[in-house]
Amino acid sequence: MIRKLLELGHAIALLPAISLFIGATFLGLYGVYILLETLYGVIFKPEIRDPAVLSTKFISVMDIHLLSIILYIFSVGLYELFVGKLNVPEWLRITDIDQLKAKLASVVILILAITFTKKLVEWKNPVDTLLFALAIAVIIAVLIFYYKVKEE
Repeated sequence: MIRKLLELGHAIALLPAISLFIGATFLGLYGVYILLETLYGVIFKPEIRDPAVLSTKFISVMDIHLLSIILYIFSVGLYELFVGKLNVPEWLRITDIDQLKAKLASVVILILAITFTKKLVEWKNPVDTLLFALAIAVIIAVLIFYYKVKEE
């Protein structure tokens, strides 16, 4: 009885895979909404035409879409690891949990770079910006070091 239950346990991973896919879809749509709202503002609201405001808005759109893609990758990864194979491009195939973590780490690095760029464009306090950059650099260095050591 317990063995049967545990063997059916792979279906448990279906719930997170589906919820991540729903989240990815929602964020993708939200990113489109923010983009359309920004374009509307550029056309009808002159104060939004300021390059600093515009660049912050567009960087936010990129950030939202990137997070959407992360959720999608995790959705596919969980499904492939625990439920069954999918017809996806080769670069998206996940065969073990380390591949999934590596994909997450690379996207986290990209999100951190985008987040820093957004903070740099806003440029309110140079010391805070420097400390933020140092914190991001440490996180990126640790992730890179971890995967270099893991490869060896």
